[in-house]
Amino acid sequence: MIVGPGELIQSLAQTLGAHSVNVFGREDEAVYSLLPQRLMNGGCAGRSSWAIRTLRCRSLAAIGTEADRVRILVRRDAADVDGAAEASPKVTGYVRSGQIWVKDEVIVVPIREALCCRFGGLLETDKLADKRVFAVGVGSGGAPGVVHLVQSGVMRFDLMDPDRLEVGNIMRHPLGLSDVGRYKTKAMADFIRDKNPYAEVRTWEEPASWDNLDLLRELIREADVVLASTDNRISKIILNRLCVEEGKVVIIGTAFRRAYGGQVLRVRPGKSLCYQCFLQTLPEQAKDQQISSAEQAAGLAYTDRLVPIEPGLSLDIAPIPQMQAKLALMESLRGTETTFSSLYEDLVAPLYIWTNRREQDTDYANLEPLEFNIDGMHVMRWYGVAIGRDPACPVCGDFEGEMAKAYGITVTPEDVQFFGAASGG
Repeated sequence: MIVGPGELIQSLAQTLGAHSVNVFGREDEAVYSLLPQRLMNGGCAGRSSWAIRTLRCRSLAAIGTEADRVRILVRRDAADVDGAAEASPKVTGYVRSGQIWVKDEVIVVPIREALCCRFGGLLETDKLADKRVFAVGVGSGGAPGVVHLVQSGVMRFDLMDPDRLEVGNIMRHPLGLSDVGRYKTKAMADFIRDKNPYAEVRTWEEPASWDNLDLLRELIREADVVLASTDNRISKIILNRLCVEEGKVVIIGTAFRRAYGGQVLRVRPGKSLCYQCFLQTLPEQAKDQQISSAEQAAGLAYTDRLVPIEPGLSLDIAPIPQMQAKLALMESLRGTETTFSSLYEDLVAPLYIWTNRREQDTDYANLEPLEFNIDGMHVMRWYGVAIGRDPACPVCGDFEGEMAKAYGITVTPEDVQFFGAASGG
């Protein structure tokens, strides 16, 4: 069969004459496709190996070249050719078998209408089409969350990550061996467009750091929600501060060491604690992070020995970006009535914790086995944790005022202004 997007067929049929378009094929499955394909897709014979010709005539021999493997005739009524009708063109496909052209079925797919047809009754996808997600970190922990969101109907993404895909990433990443060596951002952009060719994706191949604060602030201002899935604390501190200042929700995902579990913190400025509050309130919990990159390992290394990159299954990491995506979806739909609206009563906690196993030498080592228990905390379940804001938080609280109260000092507005200027705030 030949599969083609209706939008492309209609476009090609608007002008008389022959057109060449890339067609991808799997001869062993007898299928040829005009649908968008990812670069370097192992199943394609090559971007220039297949050709399509369209013509508003009835002669197959009148079009094409000897190199053609596929030809498509697009026929339209005379009235339509003259512009007096809007009838859909009649499409016939042919595939060459040796020296003979064999008529084949053409499946015309209305992509824009069909992509999200399975969402009917759950949510109106146009509510998500204009939402923009800024995803910082698209490695093994961040990329799956982006995949969930594009599969939910989100169509606008900004991706930031300085790293290239390595072989060691493959078994925990949505991307495959054909993308090794590419920037994760650009390969993920192709992945997104392969899911939805109408998606808008922008990429930045750089880390979130103090050196690009202006860029980060601009991207955060444009975003509806921010996903932070980086493997270093500094970037999360920076994103947290900027999101609080700009009033944007940031959802921070972290895997525990050896991926025995993980946590997701949702920061809603002015309504929940922020990441800085979390660091000050639960410092030991914040330290429990998986070592997932050479850069992170080097930053924690001792002078006498290296810190190894830790093992962790994709299956163990998966719940974290899935929860991030779920929370991002709910934040994007906030204020819109959908079938998911009841979740606003369930997902009220700022912090969520997941454990995969009862890891030794952790706070979760002595959990009761899951077995048939339904009460208490067990593995393989999400738990919401209620933590209030720190009034003295230097990011979302009144740090100067709380310190002044603690030490019995009266602080004037001039003092606060001077303090802010002296500290660079």
